[in-house]
Amino acid sequence: MPPEVSQHKRAQKINGIAGSQIEQPAALTMASIVVALLTINVLGSFLVRLGPQYMEPLYGNVLPQVNFKHGMMTSLAVGGFLGLGCWRRIRAAATGSSNSSSSSTLMADAKTGRALAVVFDCTALLTVASPLITAYVLSWSGYMGPIWGPTLTHCALSFPVFALLGFAFVVSTGRLFCSYASLLNQTATLFVYALAVVVPVFLVQKRPPFQHSCIGLLSMSVFAGIGSLVIKMITAYHEQVSSANAARASSNLRFVPTLAIVMVALASLLGHNRCSTDGVIDTKNSNYIMLFREESVTGWVITTDEQERNIRLLRSGHSIIGGHWKATNESIFGVFYYADAVRMVRGAPKSDERALQIGLGVGVSTRSLHQQGVAVDVVEIDPAVHRAAEQFFGLPRDLNAVYLQDAREYIETAPDATYNYVVHDVFTGGSVPSSLFSKEAIAHVRRIMQPSGVLAMNYVGVPNDERVMAHITSTLRTSFKYVRCFGEFDNRDSYSSKRSKEKQMGSMTNMMFFASNERMEIRIPKTKSAKTFNSIRETMLQSMLNNEITLDHLPKDTRPLTDRWNPLSQWQVGTAIDHWRTMRKLFPEEYWLQY
Repeated sequence: MPPEVSQHKRAQKINGIAGSQIEQPAALTMASIVVALLTINVLGSFLVRLGPQYMEPLYGNVLPQVNFKHGMMTSLAVGGFLGLGCWRRIRAAATGSSNSSSSSTLMADAKTGRALAVVFDCTALLTVASPLITAYVLSWSGYMGPIWGPTLTHCALSFPVFALLGFAFVVSTGRLFCSYASLLNQTATLFVYALAVVVPVFLVQKRPPFQHSCIGLLSMSVFAGIGSLVIKMITAYHEQVSSANAARASSNLRFVPTLAIVMVALASLLGHNRCSTDGVIDTKNSNYIMLFREESVTGWVITTDEQERNIRLLRSGHSIIGGHWKATNESIFGVFYYADAVRMVRGAPKSDERALQIGLGVGVSTRSLHQQGVAVDVVEIDPAVHRAAEQFFGLPRDLNAVYLQDAREYIETAPDATYNYVVHDVFTGGSVPSSLFSKEAIAHVRRIMQPSGVLAMNYVGVPNDERVMAHITSTLRTSFKYVRCFGEFDNRDSYSSKRSKEKQMGSMTNMMFFASNERMEIRIPKTKSAKTFNSIRETMLQSMLNNEITLDHLPKDTRPLTDRWNPLSQWQVGTAIDHWRTMRKLFPEEYWLQY
C-alpha cells in the first residue's frame, strides 16, 4: 500500500475518532474536570486547617491566624490571575490553529491537562517537603518574632500552595464552561461535584488520621500526586486522538519518576520528629527530658522534666498549662491555689460539697479540692491532657466523674443546682474559647450551681486593660450580683512601691474572678507562726486578699459578651503577643523547638 494512502486512512481514522468524541458526551473531559476540582477542594480545605495548626507549637493558636486569611486570598488571586493568562493562551492557540474544530478542542484539553498535572505535581512536592522546609524556618522563630514569624512561615508552607490551587481552579473552571459538553452536562457535573466532593471533604477531615498535622500534609501530597496521575492518563488519551499531539503521548510516562519521588520522600519524612506518632522522642538535650508527647485536640500536648530547676511541665502548643516542683509536688503557678478560696467564703457548706472543674490543666485545683473532701467533676476537652495529668502530675483516679467533652455542651445539659463551686480555667496558647465567656455560657454555669454557689474563673490578661476587664465583669454581672477579682502579683518588698505595682498592673497577669449571688466575705485561715514553713498554697492564699484588683471604677453599662457579639478573640491578639514573649522569657528557644 502506498504511503500516501496509509497516511490518508490514518487521518480518516483519527478524524472519525475525534468526530465520535464530539457527538457523545465528553465523559473523559468532564471526569478530568471533576478530578481537578476535587483535588483543589480537598487540598484547599485541608490546608486552611493544617497551615495554622502546623505552627501552633511555636506561635500558639492566635498568631498564625493574624495574617493568614489576607495572605491566602492574595495568593489565590495571584494564582488565579496567572491561571487566567495561561487559559487565554491555550484557547488562543487552539482557536488560531489550522486543525479542525474537533482537533482544536482536543488540543486545548490536552494542554490544559498538562498544565493541571504540572500544578498538582508541584503541589505534591511542596507539601511533601514542607516538614523539612518549615523545620528550618521555624528554627528562627525567636529571631523573627510573634508577627513576622507566622507570616514568613506561611510564605514557605501555605501561600505557595494556595497560589497553585488558584491557578488550577481558574484553568479548570475555564475548561468546564468552554468545553464542548452541553450546558446540561456542565450543570450536572457541578451538582454531582457539590454532593460527592464538598460533603465528604468535611467528613474526612474529622477522621483521627487527619488530626495529625504532619501526616495530614503528607496525605495532601499523596492526594495531589494521585490527582496528577489521573489527569495525565486522561491527557494521554486526548493526545493519542489528536493528530497535532500524537507525538507527545509517550512523554506522559514522566508521571512515573514524579510519583516515585513522592513515595521516597514520604518514606524518609516519616522518620522526621514532627511526623512521628510513636510518643516521646529523643530531644538530645540533657536539661529537658521528654516524658509524654501526643498531638491531640488542642495541639501538641507534651510533658517535660527540666533538670536545672527540678520542675515538671505540661505544655499545650506554645503555652505552659501547668507544672509542679518535683521536690514538693506543688504548682509552679500559685494562682491555681486561689480557687481553694471558694470554700473560704463565709457561709460556704462544710459537707456534701460538689465542684465542677472546667479545664483540667495538671489538676492543681482539682487535686486540692479532692483532698479536702469535695466531690469533683472534671470537664476536659482534650483526652491527652487528662492522660498526662493522671500519669505524671498525680491527678487522683477516684474523682467523682470525668467528662472528656466540650465544656459548653456539658454545661448546657447538666442538671440544675448541682454544684456548690465551679472552677473555670480554659486559657491556653494566648487565648480563651470565647464560647465559654459569653452571657449565655455564664447563665448556664449559674443554672447548674446552688443558689449560694461560688464561681472561680481564671483569666490571663492585663489588669489595666479596662476594655476587656469591663466586658468580662459586665458579662459575669448578668448572672451574678457580686464579682471580685484577684491577681497573681509579686509580693516581695519591691512590690510595695507604687511604681512596681503600676508596672505589674500593666503587664500580663494571671487573674482569678470570683462571682456569686451571695455577698463574698472571704476568710483566709491564718498560719500558726510566721517562722513556720509555709507551702506555696498557704503563701498564695495569705497574700490573695492583698492582691485584689478593684472593679468599681469600671463602667456599669458596658455591653456584655454574647454568643452573637463576642469580639474577645479579636481583642486577644495583643494578649497573645505578650503571652508569646512571656513564654520565651520563661523558657529558652531550645525548649520550644522540642516537640
